[in-house]
Amino acid sequence: MFKSRMENKKFRGVLFAVLFVIILVVLSIAVKPDYGEVYNIVQVKQKLQSFSKEKENTIDVIFAGNSEVYSTFSPLQLYMEQGISSYCMSESALRLCDALELTKAAFETQEPKVVVLEADAIFSDADPHKDNYALPTNLIEDIFPIFHYHIFYKSFTTSEWRRKDPDLRIEHPLRGFIKTDLAVPYTGPADYMNREENISIGDDSMEYLEKFRIFCEEKKVPLVLTAAPTPGSWTWARHNILQEYADAHDIPFVDMNLHLEEMEIDWNKDTMDGGNHLSFSGSKKASSFMGKYLMENYRLPNHYGEEAYADWLKDNEEFEVYE
Repeated sequence: MFKSRMENKKFRGVLFAVLFVIILVVLSIAVKPDYGEVYNIVQVKQKLQSFSKEKENTIDVIFAGNSEVYSTFSPLQLYMEQGISSYCMSESALRLCDALELTKAAFETQEPKVVVLEADAIFSDADPHKDNYALPTNLIEDIFPIFHYHIFYKSFTTSEWRRKDPDLRIEHPLRGFIKTDLAVPYTGPADYMNREENISIGDDSMEYLEKFRIFCEEKKVPLVLTAAPTPGSWTWARHNILQEYADAHDIPFVDMNLHLEEMEIDWNKDTMDGGNHLSFSGSKKASSFMGKYLMENYRLPNHYGEEAYADWLKDNEEFEVYE
């Protein structure tokens, strides 16, 4: 009798374990995004929701990357100055894998003529499943994506919840750009690029950089690499690595750190945080520079005043991005 009870307990234990695994597998399938492997499902989903508000086939330029993008390039300014229609497919600390999926998704409703990839994300972690600070969990997340996408519920929450949760705010009128009045001077050396740095593009980052390049080739859309003015982290070591890659694949590389004088960058007011991101005044200069480069090299259409872009004029008037 005792042996029978023990066997029943073992059976129930095994049955529970099997059912638990099945539930994890089913939930993992349910929450895994259908647009590809991503690291931060909330950031990606909210950005796609924001981007989906744009009229079809009205975006000519995609800016891809992390916070360096949304603090540097202002789509409304580019439109007001050059008639360029663009969108910042970027989020804070956005990984290259997520930037790639956002860029791919953009082509589902738009016909971009140029993709601009900012360099900072290339020198950051790019794997959609790995957390350097939580390595023991990476294997579990690979097997059961439910643990990787554990915050998926946020992407289905109500608009009231979104207003309370800063991770879920949807920026739409500025087309991904984030305007801030913060200004903290950079007080380091003017020749910041001369700092010695032992750095390389990681294997995961190189894999997704290649995927970016191949995707753009398949779409027959030019890929432009750029580096935002960033005295806090940019060096000749990073420049040379990207320049070598760009030369090897015949890709233009616009290092804006080499054009500070032309842009009239003033580090006393043109950075919001002491050299890691541009301030609003700095973004104006960088956007003008990039707009001229794009118009001169890609002959983009000037959409200024077109009926399809009437809301761009209204949004600029409301948010005072360009005067």
